[in-house]
Amino acid sequence: MTIGLLLDTPALPLLLSLERDGFDLEVTDDGRLRVSPRNRLDEEHVAAIRHHKDALKLLVQSCDDGVQARVAVFKEQLASTPAPSAPAFLFKAQIPYTTGLCFSCGDRLPQVHYGRCWRCSIAWRLAVGVSLDSDWIRDEAKTTA
Repeated sequence: MTIGLLLDTPALPLLLSLERDGFDLEVTDDGRLRVSPRNRLDEEHVAAIRHHKDALKLLVQSCDDGVQARVAVFKEQLASTPAPSAPAFLFKAQIPYTTGLCFSCGDRLPQVHYGRCWRCSIAWRLAVGVSLDSDWIRDEAKTTA
C-alpha cells in the first residue's frame, strides 16, 4: 500500500475520529495496536479498529517523530544524489554494520540479525514513495544473514 493509498483509506478518518475523542493509539514493540483508554471503546469502535487494524498501524508508525526525522534526512540525501545513483539512506554516518543494530541509525533490532530498524525502513520508503506493506511491517527489519 502506498502512502497515498493509505491516506485515502477509511482508516485515516477513523484515526482522526479516535484521537479527537481522546483515544491514544500506539504500536507496541511486539507489533500490536494498542488503543487506550480501552474501557471507553464501544462495540462499533472495536469493530472498526479490527477491520482497519493494519492500515491504522501503518498510519501510527508513519507519524512517529523518529520516522519523520529520518524522512527529512533521507529526502535531503535523495535530492543531493545525482541520477541514476541512489543514496544509501543512512540516518547517522559511520554506524558499523553489526549484528543486532540498525545499520542506518544504530538502534537495537528486535532480533539478532543485520538490517534496518522499523523507523528507518518506513522512512526510506516514505522518502522515495515506495509502497508500505502491512505484511512487511510486522517483520520490522529485514534479515540479511
